[in-house]
Amino acid sequence: MGGDHGGGHGGGDFRQKVWSMTGGPYCRPVHWRRNTAIAMFGVFLICIPIAMKSAELESCSTGS
Repeated sequence: MGGDHGGGHGGGDFRQKVWSMTGGPYCRPVHWRRNTAIAMFGVFLICIPIAMKSAELESCSTGS
């Protein structure tokens, strides 16, 4: 029953055939520092206005 999946024979390094979004076990992105800085900037760019609006709404609701 089931399909033929190779039966586990053959050995070899299977990691070269595995795909993952993170790049697999040998992932070494060239510009990881720049990409991390851009991502952090984007997070702060989104979170700071949300936090400011939240504080504004909180002060408005406690004042009445």
